[in-house]
Amino acid sequence: MQPQPDEIVFVLNPQAGNSLQPRTLTAICHAACEQAGRAARVIATRTPGEATETARQAHDAGAAAIFGCGGDGTLSALLQGLPVGSETALGAVPLGTANVWAYETHLPSTPMAAISAQLAALDGIQGQPLWVDTGKVWSTRADGSIAEQRFLLMASWGLDAAAVSGIVGSERRGRLKRVLGEPAYFLSAVQEAIGRKAWPVAISVDGAPHVETEIGLLTVGNTRMLGTWLEVNPHATVVDGELDMLMVEGAPWRALALSPLARHSWLPNGPGVTNLRFRRLEIACLGEPPPNQIDGDPGPPTAYAIDAEPGALRVLCPNPTSAVLGG
Repeated sequence: MQPQPDEIVFVLNPQAGNSLQPRTLTAICHAACEQAGRAARVIATRTPGEATETARQAHDAGAAAIFGCGGDGTLSALLQGLPVGSETALGAVPLGTANVWAYETHLPSTPMAAISAQLAALDGIQGQPLWVDTGKVWSTRADGSIAEQRFLLMASWGLDAAAVSGIVGSERRGRLKRVLGEPAYFLSAVQEAIGRKAWPVAISVDGAPHVETEIGLLTVGNTRMLGTWLEVNPHATVVDGELDMLMVEGAPWRALALSPLARHSWLPNGPGVTNLRFRRLEIACLGEPPPNQIDGDPGPPTAYAIDAEPGALRVLCPNPTSAVLGG
């Protein structure tokens, strides 16, 4: 059945990295909404495309909010179905591997507490709904047409994206992710850095002339964290109308060697390291295209531009004082 006006819609991702049974989670969603005097609708989806379509239906029906019950990839799938300016607010039930959005916005870690806190924000009891920025990646399809994909957290090129692709493309690394969780990405990055050369690209920021360079890592962040342990964009907020870029030039191993500094929120501008803010970034590949990831999933190798979308998404923020929210 399709969502109805003013309902709270929950999208369950059975593939998310958690052991909570769907029946148990469904009961929690209904119980939290009943306590808040709200009607709940719980929908299990099998693919990101189904989640995107459910979000589109929730928007069309005028649902009050839609919650992604899974990880950051689930939230990304829902974001694709919510048009810019949708009044249907996005909420999160953190059940994935890293749960970066929940971490950055200080959401409670248990499903019942997370849902209840965000419903309180929806009703203005504690916190409030907040309009936040998103990013948009433009790419070219095989037939020459233009594709777009929005992101809430971060897109990257180079070593980080190679680590993500390595996990997705390797059954052994995938098993390691299920066992270790987030540290599996670091181990994948170490494997990907060995023997790799830098990727030659040309970069244009906010319409300036393209500058040629070779990158080991380029991150574009709407938020601060790469995972929950590397703060690559320590000054980023989702309410400033801009995106933050970190570019590490040289071979990928150099970005890996600098990661302890990002662990301690200290990766300043210097030789081969650039931090800046922008509204539009263009990237042209001058050789082998660097791998690309968008909100934790492999992205298109033909991506050529990234735009900031100021105030494009309504989210539920029970703790609006968190730094990434401008607090």
